[in-house]
Amino acid sequence: MPEHNDDFTIAIIGGGSAAEALIRQLSDTAHRIVVFETHLVGGECPFVACMPSKSMLHDRSTGRSWAEAVRRRDDVVSHRDDREHAEQARDLGAAIVRGRARIAGPTTVESGGTLYRVDHIVVATGAEPNFPPIDGLDRDHERVWTSDDALTAVDRPGSVITIGGGVIGSELAFMFGGFGIPVTTLDASGRPAADLHPRVSELIEQTLRRGGVDVVNDVEVVGVELSDADVTVCLADGSRLVAERVVVSVGRTPRWADIGLETLGVDPAELSVDGSGRLESPEHHSVWLVGDAAGLHQYTHIANHHAAVVADHIAGSGSRRYDDVVVPACIFVDPPVIVVGPTFDELSGDDDVVWAELDLETPRSTTDELGDGFIAVAARRSTGCLVAAHGIGARFDEIVHALVVAIDADVPVERLAQMIQPFPTVGEILGEAFRELRRELT
Repeated sequence: MPEHNDDFTIAIIGGGSAAEALIRQLSDTAHRIVVFETHLVGGECPFVACMPSKSMLHDRSTGRSWAEAVRRRDDVVSHRDDREHAEQARDLGAAIVRGRARIAGPTTVESGGTLYRVDHIVVATGAEPNFPPIDGLDRDHERVWTSDDALTAVDRPGSVITIGGGVIGSELAFMFGGFGIPVTTLDASGRPAADLHPRVSELIEQTLRRGGVDVVNDVEVVGVELSDADVTVCLADGSRLVAERVVVSVGRTPRWADIGLETLGVDPAELSVDGSGRLESPEHHSVWLVGDAAGLHQYTHIANHHAAVVADHIAGSGSRRYDDVVVPACIFVDPPVIVVGPTFDELSGDDDVVWAELDLETPRSTTDELGDGFIAVAARRSTGCLVAAHGIGARFDEIVHALVVAIDADVPVERLAQMIQPFPTVGEILGEAFRELRRELT
């Protein structure tokens, strides 16, 4: 007979960013939390994703060598030692179990032969890289990398091909190119970040090319040939590209396999969550999905938001929703890309939406030689309020917060157009963009 443990009220399967945020949110409540993690407490962001990529992207701009950048990267990620993260979780009252866990029922989790009976189960298992069904592509071959491999590599690759031109693919290609590594990025769509404003996509491509990246769009990869020395990528038009490594970056899929969802009668192929993060199944409202495992926007700040919403439903008013805030994101090429709110594709065809577009021309861009930039802002005629902003320009990642506030607070464009932006700052472009948008609305 298995042992039973009734000491906890919440079991979190996975110890990444969402789990850490949920522990913080519930630290001053009576809930007792146990976290199950097989790899790194803290998850991917601090060790193999956000932090190492931003460290390497910074160092490419400073002129540091690959070896110097790797040394600093490994210091930034604490050499992938998660003891500090685990200790912080324990200090906040959570117990850490270093082992695999599976759902054994709506309020039961099994790990290491012990059944943990709780009030709530939170699935925070993260996501894993997609591997398209390309002939010859072997994810276990040493020449085939994921983003994790690329951001933990010590030896400088001689050349790289990236498959995928989204956020991860663009950042990695830009990183490699900045260290003088020949890199080609292949994308099935007609332009990088194809769901953004077309002018933003155009400037992303120009940025990548200036950074030493050979950008190939609207291309189909039909095969991969692997050897001990290199990798050959075969394209539908008959051409063949050869490099030392191939990096596959075509999105990520939530880790739902082998976590016991079948015990709930849930088919992972049809899994969905409601606005609060619960499984959309009336009999299983004790099971929640957060962070990348929810299958929504896969960013650390979104994982933190999910944790706040779930905490509100477990121990608060129960009024929060996953979609009750605007979603911002950045692509950290140089200059950085910002996206706040819906994509261009999501708003296309909506007659109630109008766009204003503006090239970056501010005194600060002149004094600091910041180069080209562009911003597009959208509003609804029916409300007169801002709904989205897309842009690319130097320091835009630090003015994105003003756009988040403007959209989230439903500030009328008329009022935004009257606001003062300090001179001389990059943020002056916001005033110009809001005034242009006001003209479009009238």
